Amino acid sequence: MLTSRKVNLIGACLGFVTVGFGAFSNPAINPESHTCPDVQTIGGQICRGKVPKEMPEEAWGQFGAVAYQAASEVMRSNNAEPQPLTETQKKYLRPHFGDLVDRVEVVYNATLMEDWVAASFKINVGESNAQVYGNTIYIKKEMKEQDFEQLVLLSHELIHCQQHEQLGSLGNFGYHYFKEYKKAGEIYRNNQMEVEAFDFEKEFAEELSKKMPGSYRRR
Repeated sequence: MLTSRKVNLIGACLGFVTVGFGAFSNPAINPESHTCPDVQTIGGQICRGKVPKEMPEEAWGQFGAVAYQAASEVMRSNNAEPQPLTETQKKYLRPHFGDLVDRVEVVYNATLMEDWVAASFKINVGESNAQVYGNTIYIKKEMKEQDFEQLVLLSHELIHCQQHEQLGSLGNFGYHYFKEYKKAGEIYRNNQMEVEAFDFEKEFAEELSKKMPGSYRRR
């Protein structure tokens, strides 16, 4: 889901919104002065980059609710305008995703993030080819309309778009994604939201390999 450029989301969140987490002793971070709450509060520790690794799942989720929205703004400002899926792409994906394929947009040749970084709140997925925020998919490579690998990649990201719609907002998606990541022992592939996407990706690749002459089965 994530990748290729490191961004510190403490700074992104400070510039994005005045933050108030109940679980963080209600820190009020001033987005203009970038001042931090008292160092004794969890919010103050987060602001100063001193969050302990044993932070509970709920705290990860609450931070993720803001971090994901902030990252979405960063991605939108750093990339070109998105475009709709092509009719060819929709043809292969619509049987599985219905009219979601009409709502999703894609940015190709995108500048991606390598990490979501904020103190100990860090999701590292290594080298990847795509990232999704809401119903906008960012793909590192240029658009290849009938490319087998890119269609499979789109199927994975569309699962995340589907999850986003089911959860109802960017904030809710970020909350659940970060919380599930922590629950999975901070292992990207074990995050239940990624397990769902990778499982579907595998099934879709097997089906697509039978429909596209000359295609081959993804790992």
